[in-house]
Amino acid sequence: MTTERSAADTAETATTPETVTVVAGRRRWWPWAILLVVVALAVAAVTTWLVTKPHTKSPEAAARDDLKSAQLALINAPGVHFTGSLLGKDAKGARLDLRITNDGVVSGTFDYGFGKTLTYLVVDGKAFLQGGRDAWIAHGFIPESADWYQNEQVLRTTDFLDVDVPAQLKPERLGRRLGPGPDQADPVTLGASTLIDGRSADGVISGGVTTYLVSGHARRITDPNFDVLVTPMNADEVAQFYRDLRPTVTALDRADNTETRVSAETSWSTPCGPACSALAVLTSTPQPFVSITLPGVTPHVDDIFVSYQMSLTIGGVETPRPDCSGVLQMPGNGTAPLSCGFTAGPGQTVSSTLTARPILGRARADALVAAFDTSAKQSGERAKCTITSLSESATPHC
Repeated sequence: MTTERSAADTAETATTPETVTVVAGRRRWWPWAILLVVVALAVAAVTTWLVTKPHTKSPEAAARDDLKSAQLALINAPGVHFTGSLLGKDAKGARLDLRITNDGVVSGTFDYGFGKTLTYLVVDGKAFLQGGRDAWIAHGFIPESADWYQNEQVLRTTDFLDVDVPAQLKPERLGRRLGPGPDQADPVTLGASTLIDGRSADGVISGGVTTYLVSGHARRITDPNFDVLVTPMNADEVAQFYRDLRPTVTALDRADNTETRVSAETSWSTPCGPACSALAVLTSTPQPFVSITLPGVTPHVDDIFVSYQMSLTIGGVETPRPDCSGVLQMPGNGTAPLSCGFTAGPGQTVSSTLTARPILGRARADALVAAFDTSAKQSGERAKCTITSLSESATPHC
């Protein structure tokens, strides 16, 4: 028995190392398998990152994208409030404070300093200026003309100091001027930064325009004629702007019509005394801002309206004559008579003074009001639509 047990023990002892060896060998493969899996996952992750990682833009490319965003924001703005300065002809300048809608209606002021302020209004492509005597002189008028036009609304061209304000500052047009067009071929360069309302604004230069951007929006724009801060107006602000401005547009029937010149020849009735009449013949001459001449063609000239007042001084006493004042409709290129009857005593000296001012008239003012109301409606409709391309033919998305 002792021998058998020893044999059995010997046999068991002989097989034990083989079993241990096999188990130990299997355990050594697991770390390698885990390592291979980890490496495979790492390689896959790196490959995915290399394929999908964002391409880093150059500063110029990033500026170009920001500038395009600013352009589209202006193109889609219902209106913009501009403050700053204008530099016009002969290096003459003025401070400006203007609101301009996406339909081209403009209202605001130009200030030459020291209270020399002219209000500026553009409706249906027609501009009106109004201001005191000193403002007109600062604008370049001679004193006699400044006396004549002071505090009156005066029909003028849209140019101010030879700068066509609506053409340059209407939001959509200005947005397209800021940078390259749809092909994005023109160069865009980085300029100096500046602080605007305590925030850093990056200067971006394209052509002759420098735009200072904050978060993809234009906050300041400079070019050879303008240096302006830009504050967008929302649709509600623009709607209120139209409502506030309508009474001013309605009253434009009394605005001076500077596209017509009126002269007068005065005389007295014969015989004169004791019943007399002060007489006048008005002559109108058209002087349109834009004149088109066609050989052999005489352009039609509409009737005009003239506001007149004839005052009498009899025996050294000025006599008010409401019946000798009013508004006269007459040919735009022709003549019209006026008369003012009175009675003078024997030996009394009599003198008369006539002022005659061509005015826009009710009919033309009503046409402006209609155009103004149409602009208000169209402006509101445009505010509901968005243009996503710089192309001139881009279709708004409403």
